[in-house]
Amino acid sequence: MPFFGFIPSAELLTSIQTGQEKKNSSEPLYPLRDKTALLINDEIIDGILTELIRRFPPSDKRDTAEKLAGYIKSTVAVLLKQLMGKSSNDVVKQSIEFSEKSLFKDAAGNFRVGETLDANLVTNLKNSYAEIKAGNDVNKAALAELYKQFAEATVHHFMNDFNKTLDLGMIKRKAADFGSTAVIKAVHIAVDKIIPNLNKDELLVLAEYHDTLFHV
Repeated sequence: MPFFGFIPSAELLTSIQTGQEKKNSSEPLYPLRDKTALLINDEIIDGILTELIRRFPPSDKRDTAEKLAGYIKSTVAVLLKQLMGKSSNDVVKQSIEFSEKSLFKDAAGNFRVGETLDANLVTNLKNSYAEIKAGNDVNKAALAELYKQFAEATVHHFMNDFNKTLDLGMIKRKAADFGSTAVIKAVHIAVDKIIPNLNKDELLVLAEYHDTLFHV
């Protein structure tokens, strides 16, 4: 199954694996779950955006991407802290199992954190990257649409699906839904500002780096 995945820090990988080892333990597991979720939030934004941004020359597109990275990180961190907290191990076990499903191994044997994706989406992204690397023109509007699909799938997995493991009441569920909608809206606006305006050199930076994050 095709997937997106970034290489986690040693701290995040250990946190996920410790959760797997301890999921049947009697000690309270919610602090470990909370730590893992906050680390994933930080590292997924770094993996997709921050690492890309630092490869770009200074420009308004870089500024937009930096603002987006900061907005998503802070919005999701605030939301997670509101949604998480003390929980029984039965509830936490669902979150641990979610983290297990978000851990993959690439062809080189590296652990990656991410999600499975629609095969057509991954194929179309990889084909776009190959065209860019070959020096050919690509339809930037179509590429922007692919990035919106990827963003929606990622928000759905790491926000909507993860939040379902938290045993939320109605008010917190509404806050969670509002948060994911706000993030998707911000991403769509930023994608429309960034992708169509990338020059050839910037497109090549995007293709060379992001090609490493999608696996068939």
